[in-house]
Amino acid sequence: MDTKKGIHSKEQLSIKLLKAVLLGACILGVSLSLVQVFLDVHQSSKAIDRKAREMLAMINEPASRAAYRLDTGMGQEVLNGLLEMKSVQVAAIRLDGAPELAMVERPVFASRYRLISDYIFNPIRIYRQPLYGHKPEKEYFGELILSIDTAYEGKALIQRSVVVVFSGVIRAIAMALLLYLIYSTLLTKPLKRVIRHLSSIDPEEPGQQQLPIPKGNENNELGLWVKTANKLLTSIDYHYSLRQKAEARIMRLSQYDYLTRLPNRRTLQNQINKLIEKASSKGESIALLCLGLDDFKSLNAQVNFNAAEHILVKLSDRLRNHIGNKAYIGRLGEDQFAIIQSQIEQPYEAAELAQALIKQLDRPFEINNEQLTVSATVGITLFPDDGDDVDTLLQQAEFAMIMAKSRSRNRYQFYIATIDTEIRQRKRLEMDLHKALEHHELSLAFQPQFNYQKGKLVGIEALLRWKHPEKGLISPDMFIPMAEHSLDIIPIGDWVLENAFQQLHRWHLAGYEDLRMAVNLSAVQLQDQNIVDRIAYLLDKYQIPPETMELEVTETSIIEDLETSKIQLRKIKEIGVGLALDDFGTGYSSLSYLKQFPFDKIKIDKSFIEGLPENKENCVIVEAIVQIGKSFGLKVLAEGIETAEQENYLIEKGCQEGQGYYYGKPLPAQDFINHLSDHNALSTEPRPNLVNMNRDQGANND
Repeated sequence: MDTKKGIHSKEQLSIKLLKAVLLGACILGVSLSLVQVFLDVHQSSKAIDRKAREMLAMINEPASRAAYRLDTGMGQEVLNGLLEMKSVQVAAIRLDGAPELAMVERPVFASRYRLISDYIFNPIRIYRQPLYGHKPEKEYFGELILSIDTAYEGKALIQRSVVVVFSGVIRAIAMALLLYLIYSTLLTKPLKRVIRHLSSIDPEEPGQQQLPIPKGNENNELGLWVKTANKLLTSIDYHYSLRQKAEARIMRLSQYDYLTRLPNRRTLQNQINKLIEKASSKGESIALLCLGLDDFKSLNAQVNFNAAEHILVKLSDRLRNHIGNKAYIGRLGEDQFAIIQSQIEQPYEAAELAQALIKQLDRPFEINNEQLTVSATVGITLFPDDGDDVDTLLQQAEFAMIMAKSRSRNRYQFYIATIDTEIRQRKRLEMDLHKALEHHELSLAFQPQFNYQKGKLVGIEALLRWKHPEKGLISPDMFIPMAEHSLDIIPIGDWVLENAFQQLHRWHLAGYEDLRMAVNLSAVQLQDQNIVDRIAYLLDKYQIPPETMELEVTETSIIEDLETSKIQLRKIKEIGVGLALDDFGTGYSSLSYLKQFPFDKIKIDKSFIEGLPENKENCVIVEAIVQIGKSFGLKVLAEGIETAEQENYLIEKGCQEGQGYYYGKPLPAQDFINHLSDHNALSTEPRPNLVNMNRDQGANND
């Protein structure tokens, strides 16, 4: 039991003792009271009999004279005197062989205690006294009959018994509480104080604090127990310290390199195994970097052995300080180190770490007032792409390092050359994206959104495009994650909002006052504390009615920080801007988000529109999403519509809006306004299928 958390009240010794003492005292008190009651019952029964005999003896003489004279009046007067006794129920003088000479009678006493008193005594007790004449003949004349109602005595008995039992229990409880207070004062409270001090002792250093002996208990059993416990704690602390030192030394010798204090090869293998098991269960990737010093043998020849070891120690400290908690580092051999980087999303993260480690060795090492420079080459292998076991990954990382050294030194090399090429291209593309705004390579394309109830185009989604000067159009699926990782998405996102608001303002001035603009917010933008003020500023700057602006977020952008996202979206909603949940159905907890966040619309992902209405599985999903939208009072927009059959099916199922090539591809601002004018002019006519029109000029990024 953890003494720091205290003892549960049911398990406290004092509570158990109190319960036992109270129970014992109550049983004893009740038992003694019952014995007293039983004795009282016996005495009361005798008292009834005694009183009856006394009454018979008292009226025996006058009753005999009345019987002798056959004087009914006299007999009646004698019996009336008995009625003064409340317990007398019937009294009669009966002659021998003749009816009663006289008799008196009263009703049975109605007592609420009669049920119990009748059980204890007979309800009515009858007594008989023979009547004789005067001496010397003693002639028998008849008998005197007396009937006693025991309810009166029973009532008094029961009331006395209740008092006896109750007072007995009260006395027992009082005695029990007194005993408990004495026990608690002399033993329980001192024990609690000892336990409180005992719980505050550090288990790692038990001998650093001694238990105090409770005052007044220095020479009794409790004081002896505390003294013995203190001696035991001191002994435990001493032996525990010796054991810790021994275990630490054994651990270091078996798991760590004696020189650099880094994990050795065996420890590294165990750690890689653990990370592989964890990564396999979660579907994550691991990078294994093998860092080898360039021409370390020549360095050994240049300086003495001790100086070379000193360089290794300093180099290890420098690498370890740089890596920190980002990765796991160990020593493979004389001049080789291994770095394990877990939970990587893209291979270029390993390349960035390798480049940073190489850069750490640019600064020279000072040995014996001499500046010495060391360079290194890094080989990189990936789990699970290159292998799924420790030995294979280590071998491939070392092989990649050797291959890199054979070509040129002071560089990094992936085990698979194609990955290496891809990473370098990606890094180059990321650098180009950083300058894309400055070089005016970014633009917006606009795709229409059609309202089925109104029968016309009512909205536009602004889609970001990047035209690379050499590679042409780059897919948003590629460059937007790059921008989020490098945080370039903040200035790019601001640029998108500014241009979208500005363009919507121009269209409103051109006569399309009801036109609505939808703009995507990335996860990074959603977490930006200034995003709400930025949107409010743009609404005011361009005099945009808030209800004509709609911001779209995805489930993946919400789950990065649910609480912050909830606060941000509510603030955006408060300024009147509409909110849409994009790619609905592709995440993990769509329904919970609809309950927690103030969305106005859900957008069915285009992957569920493909194949409608022939694809039965997609039909079921679409119908369910539309029904969810109705249940939550949200509009439903379907993305990726390409055919009239798809549109008819969605209208039939209750979808309110649609977006896709069927209504128009993403177009630049000027081309879109021409398309919008033509569409409004033909809004009552069948819409042409634009699926096959100029697919090479843009991609649908619904």
